[in-house]
Amino acid sequence: MASPSNLKKAQQYIDSNKFFMISKSWCPDCHYTYKIWNKYGVSSKVEVLELDKLQDQKAAIELEKAFTEISGRKWVPTIWFNGKKFGTEQDLKRFESEDKTEQIFKNEGLL
Repeated sequence: MASPSNLKKAQQYIDSNKFFMISKSWCPDCHYTYKIWNKYGVSSKVEVLELDKLQDQKAAIELEKAFTEISGRKWVPTIWFNGKKFGTEQDLKRFESEDKTEQIFKNEGLL
């Protein structure tokens, strides 16, 4: 269970970034998501927190627990748009296969 201070910190990341994603630099699913951001030219609009790149890895583990508690599942990447959980790369893959990504990004204000 995450501490109240880590829950607050994680929520601040979500609330202070209109488009936010937690990630790990080695994660293939995260790299897929980066490709989607690049494909639609929105990389600069999405704030990415690479948990494995944080200097204090003990704190990063605790922060990841908080994101897990907030999102309801332990998974990277996890994406939030406008303060609400948007989904994961699995959702992006589905939107891409259904040719809906561009419209969804427009609806969310990302495009």
